[in-house]
Amino acid sequence: MSIDDLRSRNLAPRKLIRAPLLRRESIGQAYHVLTFDAPSDCRAVAGQFTMVRGAEWGDAPLLPRPMSYLTAGEAPSILIKVFGEGTVRMARAEPGEPFELLGPLGVPWRAPTEGRRQLLVGGGVGIAPLLFLARDLADAGQKPVVLYGGRGRYDLPMRHDLKGICELQVTTEDGSRGTKGRVTDVLGELLGGDTEVYTCGPDRMMAAVAKMCAERDVPCEASLETPMACGYGVCLGCPVPLTEGGYIYACTQGPCIDARRVDWTGDHAPTRVDTEATS
Repeated sequence: MSIDDLRSRNLAPRKLIRAPLLRRESIGQAYHVLTFDAPSDCRAVAGQFTMVRGAEWGDAPLLPRPMSYLTAGEAPSILIKVFGEGTVRMARAEPGEPFELLGPLGVPWRAPTEGRRQLLVGGGVGIAPLLFLARDLADAGQKPVVLYGGRGRYDLPMRHDLKGICELQVTTEDGSRGTKGRVTDVLGELLGGDTEVYTCGPDRMMAAVAKMCAERDVPCEASLETPMACGYGVCLGCPVPLTEGGYIYACTQGPCIDARRVDWTGDHAPTRVDTEATS
């Protein structure tokens, strides 16, 4: 794969598939990676998401959960953090349990810019689409810098997966792993005219990253997700306010968007749903 390959990929149409759980990997008490046995190749691109629901859940919880793809292909996977009823059910699922997945959905990360170095800034389960992107960049011969932050060492579930494919810098607020502090404490010294940023994670983190990039005129793209019921523009439940006024819908005009366009300060600022804001 080359950078040109990343730029020229066509997006696959969405489809609803029924896929049994292939395996569930627990990472500590809160995080799990769910891998599914897809009936056909999942052609999701880094940054896209899927609506996930257990096929045997019945009426509760009723709505599917939007989750970023961690991997695609014949065994697509997602990273979850136990938070609400839906993720509790996922965290208890056993191999063979049937799930319904609708995807791939949404606008993926934009292709990397020639001549710029990619800085990937993530926290929590927001690391999932960034790890997907980092693997693509590594396959294309690039070695991005990944800033990965959490409250403590147990909030870095994909740390070992990132080693070897990027220049990894870890921060924790309690100092239990890597540099004590937040990702924004180390981002500033890396920003320059030859860099571009991709960020995904808690909204306050992304807002701070977006502000730093705007002040230094560094391109920055953020992955946004809000509570939603459908994932493809019918329910209109995922509006995101824009700095130029008006809204976009995160499911069809996102989740990946130029961070400078997002109004991070309003009452209706985006809220990530990987932590299950829909519960």
